[in-house]
Amino acid sequence: MGVEGLLVLVLIAAILVLLATEKASIDAIGIGLLIVLVGAGQILKLVDPNFDPELNLLSPTHALNLFGNSAVITVAALYVMGEGLSRTGAVEFFARVVLRVSEGRERRVILAVALMAGITSAFLNNTAVVLVFIPILVDMAQKTGIAVTRLLIPMAFGTILGGMTTLVGTSTNLLVSGIAEDMGYDPIGMFELSPVGFPLMVFGVLFIAVFARKLLPKRQSLTSMMAGSNHREYVTELQIGPTSRLLGRSYKESFDSVRSNLLFFARGEEMVWPPYYSETIEVGDVVMLRGTVDDLAGLQDELGLKLFNEARFDPKTMQFFELAVSPHSALVGRQIGDLRLWRDYGAITVAVLRNNQHIRERASKQILQPGDLLLVCGDDTSQARLRNSTDFFLLTGAHKWVMLRGLARRSLLITATIMVLFSILSVSHHQDLLPFAALGGAVAMIASGCLTTRRAYRAVDWPILLFMIGTIGLGTAMQNSGAAAVIAQGLVHGLQGFGPMAALGGLTLLGAVFSSMVSNQAVAVLLTPIAINAAETISREAAYGAVQSHAMTRAFILAIAMSASVCFATPIGHQSNLMIYGPGGYKWRDFLRVGIPLSLMAWAAITLFVPWMTGALG
Repeated sequence: MGVEGLLVLVLIAAILVLLATEKASIDAIGIGLLIVLVGAGQILKLVDPNFDPELNLLSPTHALNLFGNSAVITVAALYVMGEGLSRTGAVEFFARVVLRVSEGRERRVILAVALMAGITSAFLNNTAVVLVFIPILVDMAQKTGIAVTRLLIPMAFGTILGGMTTLVGTSTNLLVSGIAEDMGYDPIGMFELSPVGFPLMVFGVLFIAVFARKLLPKRQSLTSMMAGSNHREYVTELQIGPTSRLLGRSYKESFDSVRSNLLFFARGEEMVWPPYYSETIEVGDVVMLRGTVDDLAGLQDELGLKLFNEARFDPKTMQFFELAVSPHSALVGRQIGDLRLWRDYGAITVAVLRNNQHIRERASKQILQPGDLLLVCGDDTSQARLRNSTDFFLLTGAHKWVMLRGLARRSLLITATIMVLFSILSVSHHQDLLPFAALGGAVAMIASGCLTTRRAYRAVDWPILLFMIGTIGLGTAMQNSGAAAVIAQGLVHGLQGFGPMAALGGLTLLGAVFSSMVSNQAVAVLLTPIAINAAETISREAAYGAVQSHAMTRAFILAIAMSASVCFATPIGHQSNLMIYGPGGYKWRDFLRVGIPLSLMAWAAITLFVPWMTGALG
């Protein structure tokens, strides 16, 4: 391994740090990787005319070809198909089945929710399933009296488990399949993961249903706030107006009688924190208050206060609803005061909720983060416009804004046809045609009227695709530079006294741990070349025959595909977890309680049964 290999190792460490600290957006990381790898290759070629970037790192031609990678195209098309199902309300069919089968009993509801989410996400994008299910489960919680905190985590974990069962269940599987194919191995079949994935999903769902009452909190959250309960508290920023009856009075006395809690006040650029003594209230002071929706709604008239965005809301004519910030929203990183929801959507930002973070600055100055909840006020038109936004998830009655219910059967028929076609192509070893089948499904959704062309483009998660492209390039560079082989040999030799199962178990555990901290796509791309090199090293040193060598490599490929989705222990490891983190009012310990035992169960199942499935140990 030369200087190019060292560069790749430095890049791996750098992106892991950037992903863990969220110092850069994932699309910027993806494009940045391509620029650095191609640029470094050209510089090394200038220094050494014998250096070939195509063989030793990443050439410009190869980098550009990644934009047409089959996995990237398939994932983009599946986003469009998922949006077609969402827009027509087709996924609501599963929610009705849940209610009918469970009869409203808590344990049955949890089991049915997790199982339906898993089955659905085996064939649809996880994000689309979670997006549709969140508002449905919120309404279900209100009807059944079950705490929504006991429904959202089972649903999210169900989608992750379901994604591990088929090739198209998650983009991670498609990525691993594409990398394996680039390295000269057969792509993953449509149901090749199913013999281990489906039993794991069933046992995982049963575990969640049995222990949900003990491991998940019964905590008031989104449901109680939308039902008019006063348990949900927000933080909002209000300005003292010239007609406020509080002018001239002391802060210590004035806010003792107000139901909302005064966190601090700001005068100019100075923030003044309690305890207060003789500070008096002046025009233009900005107060940060924490309270329920009912408490905050009347403050602007009762005390003569103004919202930080200089707009007014009228609770008599406008209604409150809640938005969750999309993990890949283009608005992430902007100040909340600069969102301009009134200009763009006709809605007013009233307050912000950020779980488990002590407010240390003015609401309007806070930087928007994925999973933040915004309490906004608007009319029916503004709700409909926000429902169409890719920057937010409308959590209050979002499914009531589906305008194309008459086309639900059509969208389900298209999806079922494409899934059958995927299966036929996989069984007949024509996986190279999968992207075209997926594109055909996306076009059929548009041609049938299930969604418009504009909406189809907006449905694609472009930051994820750019990140996939960049990390695929990094995976190629790992293989070409020899970095993957060096890491694999170190792993194999470090565990050589314990046999091949130990090496596979170590890689699987590494994948599960990393996937709980950083993007599972990144983990898949980084570990797949290492896993393939490790399997080749084991086969070579053990002098395996061609059949057993192929089976060993196959076991390592499939194990990495599955372990990269073992991201249950934290809210940041998977988009599904991040999307429910704010709406559910969860804390990190909630994910740890359920996620750690579930992760250990998945790790053991992958380590023990994937080699058996491929015949690697026979």
